[in-house]
Amino acid sequence: MNQLVDRYVYDVTRRLPESERAEVGKELKANIYDMLSDNPDDDEIKSVLYRLGSPAKLAEQYRQKPRYLISPVYYDEYIRVLKLVLPLVGIVVMALGMILGAIDVVKAETAGFLELSIGVLTKGISMGISAAFQALVWTTVGFVIADHAGAKEASKKPEWSVDELPEVPVSDDKGKIPLSDSITDLVVTLVFTIIGILMCMRLLPYAMYFSNGDVQVLHVFTDSFLRNCIPAIAVMGIVGIGECIIKIQIRKWTLLTGIATIVRSLVNLGIMLYLINLGDIFTSEFKAFFMELDLTGINWLQSTQVNGVHPLVIILTVILVVTTLIECGKALYKIIRCKK
Repeated sequence: MNQLVDRYVYDVTRRLPESERAEVGKELKANIYDMLSDNPDDDEIKSVLYRLGSPAKLAEQYRQKPRYLISPVYYDEYIRVLKLVLPLVGIVVMALGMILGAIDVVKAETAGFLELSIGVLTKGISMGISAAFQALVWTTVGFVIADHAGAKEASKKPEWSVDELPEVPVSDDKGKIPLSDSITDLVVTLVFTIIGILMCMRLLPYAMYFSNGDVQVLHVFTDSFLRNCIPAIAVMGIVGIGECIIKIQIRKWTLLTGIATIVRSLVNLGIMLYLINLGDIFTSEFKAFFMELDLTGINWLQSTQVNGVHPLVIILTVILVVTTLIECGKALYKIIRCKK
């Protein structure tokens, strides 16, 4: 008996703001038990619940402010995502903007301390605020789409049924993929894909260092290598966004979400292996700068090759393969665990 009542109350209160759920839940449960006899059977309980009506419609009656862009079902997760995404994107892009500001000052040959400070702060703050605003927009769009898809799916059902009441979630829900995590991954993937492409187009920062009191701009990668990186980053971004969209739709570890994660990992591995095996990666300018550094007496950029393969390539390949295998193994484990 309690299970049906609890499921009904949960289905109503989950659609309300978190601050209202406890009070509404107590009130609704008390009303339901007042409508029941002392020893009700399942048929009587179902009859009472049907008289109360659809949980979605009842939640609308309880809701104090029924107008919203993102429904209370998703609002708490929406706020959690914003708290994660906005500082991350804002700080990272602000740092890039500060570097760009310094570059602009150096190019203008007015690299005094005051000019450098103003250029760095102005560019960094403006880019950080702009990026945070873009992250806010895309996060909101993602949740609106998820909310609309959920409402559209619910509207397809011709009648409400007690049998369709969701189970009350437990704390050890092993197979659940939090919507906030998926949308966070989506926004971060989108933002950093754009940043990566802009960097490859040399529109975002170069390496910089101080020499004799002056700021020096250093080109690390060759133009040919950066041209190859642009489609590679775009493909990895598209595959990553596709994985996030699948997780947003399903929200649980299933065979499809597991395959999406594995495919994304393998695609990223293949592209990264392709890129690190390209020749002519570093500019002669960077190689000369690197050779001047004292790194335990080892010249990593010009080390002796092993069977025609550079040691750095071997090291990076091992790291990439191991991390990819671990990620794929985790996805398989979550699928198997969810099916138990």
